[in-house]
Amino acid sequence: MKQRRSIAKAIQQAAQDAVPSEPTTVQPFKKARTREGKKMIAAPVDPAGWQTLKILAAELDRKSEDLIREALGDLFTKYGKPRVV
Repeated sequence: MKQRRSIAKAIQQAAQDAVPSEPTTVQPFKKARTREGKKMIAAPVDPAGWQTLKILAAELDRKSEDLIREALGDLFTKYGKPRVV
């Protein structure tokens, strides 16, 4: 009866087979045209807040990004700043 290879040896062999023989060049990240000239904003929020945003977006059939832009616009208006989002 033929002895089976160990899982560790099989994984090592697969990793060696997967390594490309020629170095690959990394392509620069291309932004979508809709994001050109835009800046990302990130903020940590409670999981419940994140979930509520996702639920609201689904109920309104809108993207959460659109709701965040709307909220920022409302915030700017509240404090007398131009609505630039």
